Amino acid sequence: MDISDHKVFVFDLGMVLVSLYRKECVENFRLLGIEDAAAMIGNCSQDGPFGALEYGLISVEKFCDELAQISSKKITEKDILNAWNSMIGETPVDLLNMIYRLRHEFGKTVCMLSNVNQPHIDNVMQNHFRQVEGRDIHDYFDALYLSHELHLKKPEPKIFETVGQSIHEKFGFSGSDIIFFDDSHDNVDMAIRYGWDSVVIANTDETMEMLRKMMDSKC
Repeated sequence: MDISDHKVFVFDLGMVLVSLYRKECVENFRLLGIEDAAAMIGNCSQDGPFGALEYGLISVEKFCDELAQISSKKITEKDILNAWNSMIGETPVDLLNMIYRLRHEFGKTVCMLSNVNQPHIDNVMQNHFRQVEGRDIHDYFDALYLSHELHLKKPEPKIFETVGQSIHEKFGFSGSDIIFFDDSHDNVDMAIRYGWDSVVIANTDETMEMLRKMMDSKC
């Protein structure tokens, strides 16, 4: 597949653009007295209060209240958010520069489609996409499609229908113009059903290697 033929590049966030530390996050919640954290925290999607936050069904305050209630210890909102954000790893600056070039040099429409929640997206917007001075997340992406804002999650068919329609209305492109990158086979399989070319990505290194090959071939 020659990915350079596509006009729209749609990236997942976790593992594709940002490394994730699920085990460390689960352990930090265990230390806070939340023993069932492993059953609620997934790599691609969440359950319980974590899932409700990812859907945008509860506020951050409500999320923290619910976790405080099920904890066997006396914990604060700061404790909870620190543990939750400990899942977020790193985004290489080289990858940021590639995404920036993809949009500004190669003229691609670049979007994010992620199952994400408010604390995590706030964290990466502040600490990842501002690593290059003078840039923020909007310098890298034409559109952000986030589960907690859409109240939809991958791999639900409705989220691909909604995002595809938005891309068509905003930018004039159809499903056949889209290439989608995600770390979940289920998400990729659903995207393919909607006519998107799609690639399973294991980690940020794979994302960089894929983009590097495309860019080198065009230089």
